[in-house]
Amino acid sequence: MIQVKQILHCLEQAAPYELAEHWDNVGLLVGDPEARVEGVLCALDITETVVEEAAERGCNVIVAHHPVIFTSVSRVTADTVTGRIVISMIQKGISGICMHTNMDCADAGVNDLLAASLGLTDVVNMGAGEGGNLGRVGNLPRPMTLEQFAQHVKLSLDAGGVRVADGGKMVRRVAVGGGACGKMMDEAVAKGADTFVIGDCSYDIMMRAHDIGLNLLDAGHFPTENPVARGFRDLVAEHFPDVPVYVSQQHKDCITFY
Repeated sequence: MIQVKQILHCLEQAAPYELAEHWDNVGLLVGDPEARVEGVLCALDITETVVEEAAERGCNVIVAHHPVIFTSVSRVTADTVTGRIVISMIQKGISGICMHTNMDCADAGVNDLLAASLGLTDVVNMGAGEGGNLGRVGNLPRPMTLEQFAQHVKLSLDAGGVRVADGGKMVRRVAVGGGACGKMMDEAVAKGADTFVIGDCSYDIMMRAHDIGLNLLDAGHFPTENPVARGFRDLVAEHFPDVPVYVSQQHKDCITFY
């Protein structure tokens, strides 16, 4: 019998808690560590839709990247989204394991998976972040124009669109940072990157990238981090081959481009 605590331990070994930022909330956030595992559903977020999908698939464990319980949660009631999600999970007997910034930093974590999705080679740590190495830098197999690379990113990540700040360079060496990593551009430049792919970007960061001659692409938070769902699936399936493990088919990017 495989228990929730064994799935948790497997994930802890892959993404140790000491890699997490001090403000983060990671680990088993909902559920019984002694419960028997019937199936595992992997997703970027634990949403109401994901909880329903887990129940329909017969999964009583959800492994997600973003914490289902995060800041400013002082009560669990049905009049808040977080409250409804947690109550539904408890009622359905579903445990929730969340691996956030520790999975960003971990080997074979969010940013290694993002680099792999873009086909980067000779990937190295960027060397930023309080908890470890939050970014990665690698080389393209062949140089691309910025327009070609933007299309490559869009297709590779199944993104609805890509926002681009043109630094005036061909794309050869690429830094990646899933989610909101725009403040790491100095580290990207220090590692020789001519281009930086991130998931959230403000106007001032786009302007600064342009001014310092760094191509910057904002491919969206969901597309840059969602490869981690496949990573969770592969990790759990490798260690527990008799446990059904799925990637959520219902959780989608909530941002639409027209």
